[in-house]
Amino acid sequence: MITVTIHHDENRHVSAFEFSGHAEYDQTGRDLVCAGASTIAIGTVNAIYALLNIEPEVDQATEGGGYLRVDLPTELDADIDAKLQLIVQVMTAQVYSMVQNYGQYIRINYNQVGGGTK
Repeated sequence: MITVTIHHDENRHVSAFEFSGHAEYDQTGRDLVCAGASTIAIGTVNAIYALLNIEPEVDQATEGGGYLRVDLPTELDADIDAKLQLIVQVMTAQVYSMVQNYGQYIRINYNQVGGGTK
């Protein structure tokens, strides 16, 4: 199963997100859920680069795939930060669409920084 974790503060301001695991919907190279989740994750990182010209800290698995963590910059102009949060909200909406159709293969969790999981 793919787990998408959104790390946020008490105001739902996102500081990081992670995609981890494998969907196992189909065999490697034919797994539509994996391909969709990967497209959402990498597309989000690319949108942050292309639209905002900022580089988040990215950690990803080099062998076997199945892991991507993106830590978002914190010291940003309020306008840029609002746009960054909007990009992450779009990503979250896309993941929710996948969960609605393929919930047995992908899920989304929220982790409040400084608190418990919500």
